[in-house]
Amino acid sequence: MSQDRLKQAFRDLQRLDPMAPYRRLYRAKVVAQSSDLQHVDVRPYDASLPDMAGIELRHGLPGIKVQVALGCTIQIGWDDGRPDRPFAALWSADTSAVRVVIPASLIELGTELPADAAVKGNQQLAHLQSAFSAISGALFSLGQLAASIQVSTASAGLSSTLSSRVKIG
Repeated sequence: MSQDRLKQAFRDLQRLDPMAPYRRLYRAKVVAQSSDLQHVDVRPYDASLPDMAGIELRHGLPGIKVQVALGCTIQIGWDDGRPDRPFAALWSADTSAVRVVIPASLIELGTELPADAAVKGNQQLAHLQSAFSAISGALFSLGQLAASIQVSTASAGLSSTLSSRVKIG
């Protein structure tokens, strides 16, 4: 079958099923995101679709919330091909998160072995505490910190905040 005949057959099939456009995914540009990070407003790249507001975001993990830079690309679709049930999912590969919220009682980083994740976390914490001790020791020797300051109390806070961008708990 030639390309033209195949395209015509596809168009004929779409005319027989007016809901067919709602059973596929379309690329869209994110133009706004709700403050709760759970919905987006999008402008589909396909000119036959209107701009859409308040579209539910789905990330594939329960409860996760992601803030992205405006202008990134996402896929939009409809549950069960129903026009009244739109959703947005599947970020494009060039999209990077501005912020990610993961509501979980335990998050393991590292390999499949839970102990490995804890060891890596403990190693990072030990390095940070060691660096903190070295810096505070240097400040003591330079007379910039009084010997009566509780350095160990300050270093204990490292377990809950590893940096301004990584927080645990």
